[in-house]
Amino acid sequence: MSQLVAAVYEYDDGYGKPWVDAFSEGLVRHGVAVRNFDYHPRQVEPADMHIFWGMRSTKVIDYCHQQGQTLVCLDFGYTRDRADFASINLNYLNGKSELDVSEFSGDTSRCKMHGWEIQERRNLGEKVIVVGQIYDDMSLDGTDVYGWANFTIAKLEISGDRGNILFKPHPLEKPEAKDRLKGIRVPIFEGSMTDAFNLAKIFHTYSSTCGPEAWLNGLPATAASPVSMIYKDQFKPSTHANRQAWLNAISFRQFSKAEMRSGMVWELLGKRIIGKAPRGSTYASLVRRPGVQQGGGMTLDTAHQ
Repeated sequence: MSQLVAAVYEYDDGYGKPWVDAFSEGLVRHGVAVRNFDYHPRQVEPADMHIFWGMRSTKVIDYCHQQGQTLVCLDFGYTRDRADFASINLNYLNGKSELDVSEFSGDTSRCKMHGWEIQERRNLGEKVIVVGQIYDDMSLDGTDVYGWANFTIAKLEISGDRGNILFKPHPLEKPEAKDRLKGIRVPIFEGSMTDAFNLAKIFHTYSSTCGPEAWLNGLPATAASPVSMIYKDQFKPSTHANRQAWLNAISFRQFSKAEMRSGMVWELLGKRIIGKAPRGSTYASLVRRPGVQQGGGMTLDTAHQ
């Protein structure tokens, strides 16, 4: 059998590189040949899989989807301690990832190991909170998050929530986008996320990680985008058992640097990754391209039921 080759695209943004290096070290432990390239290469070299942090290496993404080659995207984790873990995504990001970990939905071992628990909340607040994101967040698929927010607010007002709706902007929103807040048709909530949780009876998100965090803490939440980690599961009854199965599965998609270096990740997931070409033929829905405003697949009629 020929040796597997991994093309690793490194971009020293101060965060992603240590994770990519840790994942690469684990691959080497399993005999995979690792070759390093610039994050935005002039030419993409053939390999069995292409690995990078985030979904902005457009030339690599284009190449993988045109040539039917496997890409592995590392990104932030899903739980509250998400800075201590990185997620493993196959061909697409987060909820669109083609990495099938459904068989782990009954396995609580990683949740117990890392202390990840589903909380139950007895007393909900009264506010309906629409949660914003940084306007060029890659998980938005190019969607105008402020346009989506006003569309969502209008739908909620029609459904009877008028007067109880707040908009929570991202605390790190870029200055050039802050003028967009003036167009939001409900009061702006500038408090902390903890305060928002205490006030809310439900969060409405596009693809924000506040959606999964709400689920972990017993707060109802919806997501308008299939990129979200709660998108598919939100249509199931919000029972403790269903949410626990969801958490069990995603616990096998986020790992620490030490777990990556040890080779454990490849041992667990390698057979689910290698040879898995992207199902789609284009990456247009994966990354935001400057000047392009895509529809983003809003499904608010069902997401808000």
